[in-house]
Amino acid sequence: MAQQSDWQIMKKHAFDTFAREGRMTPSTLEQLVTIGCADGNFDEQEKAVLINVITNLTRADMDDAMWLKVDELIHKFDLHDDSEAFVEPLDDDEEF
Repeated sequence: MAQQSDWQIMKKHAFDTFAREGRMTPSTLEQLVTIGCADGNFDEQEKAVLINVITNLTRADMDDAMWLKVDELIHKFDLHDDSEAFVEPLDDDEEF
């Protein structure tokens, strides 16, 4: 019997957290990953929910801890080639 994806649970958790707290946090992102990985597989639908959450983060959400968490998740789930979830590497030495 095939495992069922937990993408709907992830999406509901993200929505409920935002409704309750008004923002996303690194721990919220980690909770979403935990939900998605509960069955041992982070599938494409779960990846899509994670990408959607990441791409909807606001400037207010993006403190140093959130940048680190987003960067970690992009590398962990190989989101490098997904243009919507692409984040510049944090270790670039470019001056602005």
